[in-house]
Amino acid sequence: MEDLNGKVAVITGGASGIGLAMAEVFGAEGMKLVIADIQQDALDRSVAALRARGFEAVGVLTDVSKFASVEALAQASYAAFGKVHVLVNNAGVSITGPIWKMSLDDWRWVYDVNFWGIVHGIKAFVPLLIEQGEPAHVVNTASLASFNGTGEHSPYCSSKAAALSISQSLYSELIAWNTKVGVSVVCPGMVDTQIHKSNRNRPEGDQPWSDREWNDPAHVTGSEAFQGRGVPARDIAEATLSAMKENRFYVFNGDVWQDLMRRQSDVLVNAANPPVQTWGPDLRPKPAQ
Repeated sequence: MEDLNGKVAVITGGASGIGLAMAEVFGAEGMKLVIADIQQDALDRSVAALRARGFEAVGVLTDVSKFASVEALAQASYAAFGKVHVLVNNAGVSITGPIWKMSLDDWRWVYDVNFWGIVHGIKAFVPLLIEQGEPAHVVNTASLASFNGTGEHSPYCSSKAAALSISQSLYSELIAWNTKVGVSVVCPGMVDTQIHKSNRNRPEGDQPWSDREWNDPAHVTGSEAFQGRGVPARDIAEATLSAMKENRFYVFNGDVWQDLMRRQSDVLVNAANPPVQTWGPDLRPKPAQ
């Protein structure tokens, strides 16, 4: 998709972070924008800011964990602009903690957004993109964590591994079916976003896990210890734009990912035990001396 001027992009999780950065970068290419988000106030602010820059943008309140909501997003997108050319399944959330301590609600919430949000987007939009018969592109936001399960971060890492796998499958299928729809998967490392504050949009009535020591304000712990910092979201958006134009599947940024992949490959080809990596607080029992 070399010429994006006048084309239509739908971006979930588009009111902040990587999603909003993509909207800004795509808008600068002349694309029309449908911003989908679960947070109404953030959605209103982002759409107003995009319009103030002269971009043609509409906002649609969307809960990607519910297929009916994503179907409604598709209907609203076509009602607004008549066509869709780029679908970005970007909405994502995160929680940290030991696997055995997390509640089942924690797991359901992360998978409902990170995995089912992508499935719902594909199911609602891809048949329409194929039927449209024009060059189109699906972008799924995964992570470097897709390639490596990290301790105290299992729901996120495993859901992003699923995002990578489904993207690979979709890529092959759309080629085999001789469509004009391309696929890219975005695999950033640490990005300066608010994902570490995902709890603000948890479903009402959810019961998150709780641990007094883990959440002790005297410690910098959990997601706050490592997420919400990193490269600017715009870097990821620009890398995604380049990949779409060149019809590249993998979207990486910088060069850190190459060292990570090499280390992972060494572990795999040697059938070695995985390295011990955790993001939790320094509150575990110390080994006997």
